[in-house]
Amino acid sequence: MVMVDPPEKQLFLLPVIALFFFSYYQYSSLPISSSNPTHITTFSLNSNTFSPTIKLLTFNRLNSLSRCLRSLAAADYSSDKVHLHIYIDHFNNASSSDLEESQAILRFVDGFEWKFGEKVVHYRTANVGLQAQWLEAWWPTSDNEFAFVVEDDLEVSPLFYKFLRSFIVNYYYNPSNFTHSIYGASLRRPRFVPGEHGNKIHLDSGMHVFLYQIFGTWGQLLFPKPWKEFRLWYDEHKAKGIKPYLDGMVTNGWYKKMGERIWTLWFIKFIHSRGYFNIYTNFPNERALSVSHRDAGVNYARLQLSENATLSNLKS
Repeated sequence: MVMVDPPEKQLFLLPVIALFFFSYYQYSSLPISSSNPTHITTFSLNSNTFSPTIKLLTFNRLNSLSRCLRSLAAADYSSDKVHLHIYIDHFNNASSSDLEESQAILRFVDGFEWKFGEKVVHYRTANVGLQAQWLEAWWPTSDNEFAFVVEDDLEVSPLFYKFLRSFIVNYYYNPSNFTHSIYGASLRRPRFVPGEHGNKIHLDSGMHVFLYQIFGTWGQLLFPKPWKEFRLWYDEHKAKGIKPYLDGMVTNGWYKKMGERIWTLWFIKFIHSRGYFNIYTNFPNERALSVSHRDAGVNYARLQLSENATLSNLKS
């Protein structure tokens, strides 16, 4: 059961089984047991066409980047080929110390061993900010491409890929479960409904996964078709001068304050207009498959406390 404090107007939050009533597809709840919350039934896929890529966005935080890469490299990828693309933003009006910092990051990235697939480094010539970092990181070239996007202050559980792969296999490739209404999965555990009063989300302890429309930047898996659809929708709405406002959402204030520095409001407006959903996890003891250390940087002026501990054991 999912409960939220009385809202004004909000995006939808549903237990996964509720999608059965929402969709024309024969849909079932994710078969995840309470004793083994990351186990999902098996459905075969073609390993020759399946193409997952990690998109890591970074700027000027070498320690954060190092921690993130180490956690990614410690994950279990089985025998899959998983590519790693690293996008390094540039300084504005770079000083000599800024350039030294960038060079230190480049040296570290160049020397970092990624043995699971191809490693590609994109080093920008100018500062573009998080909006361009996200939006320009991916244009899928096939329906079998999947992007897992992380910012550099994220740390992932060793189990994260096993969970995401099982999710893709069973809820993208399995025709009996597939629905166009799901655009991906987030490793973040959300806490609040982004209404004007920030009401807290209340979840039954037995519900390990649920549907929610909000986008998650703390480790987000993206499906190819909805992402391409969003990019085209974004272009059209920007060209018409439309703003990403939604009635009753605290995000309106964020946009008025930050403008185009915060891009996720556009995606939230898009998925709200389409009725699309994201998959979120709800593991015991508020554990998650990723944790954001919220290091000082573009999003936070100073270090913030981390929200969750990562899930490191199937029975944690």
